[in-house]
Amino acid sequence: GNALLSRWPIGDIGHHDVSDHRFEQRGLLHVPVLWQGVEVHAVVAHLGLIHASRVRQIERLAAFIADEVPPGAPLLVAGDFNDWGTRVRKLLRVDSLNAFEGPRTLTYPSRFPVAQLDHIYARGLQPLSLASPRGRIWSRMSDHLPLIAELSF
Repeated sequence: GNALLSRWPIGDIGHHDVSDHRFEQRGLLHVPVLWQGVEVHAVVAHLGLIHASRVRQIERLAAFIADEVPPGAPLLVAGDFNDWGTRVRKLLRVDSLNAFEGPRTLTYPSRFPVAQLDHIYARGLQPLSLASPRGRIWSRMSDHLPLIAELSF
């Protein structure tokens, strides 16, 4: 599933199916967040386990952004990309989206993280920090650790 937590007011939430086949239900959660009078579009993604499916889902994500997010509007794309390498990262370099650079933030599996399957991409926002909390309480909530990002305009 997808989730987004925000301390700022949120607008109308939309869910968009990007399932590639009947064995995996996948979706995008679109949440406009109002931050100091500016609407920031957040899209939370959960992509498939098969690389070819992820490629098609990234194409749908790019089409969704082009259709639903105003050009130049601040945008965050985050979630479980199920990408063990950097292939999805290369595909996502569309529409001025930039990945958080720096040390890898391991998120999977939550009990003993060895991979970063979860990522955050931004447009119109400057990433300041990215962290993933550790501890027993987090590993009981999900098989992935959450990502906490600090951003500025």
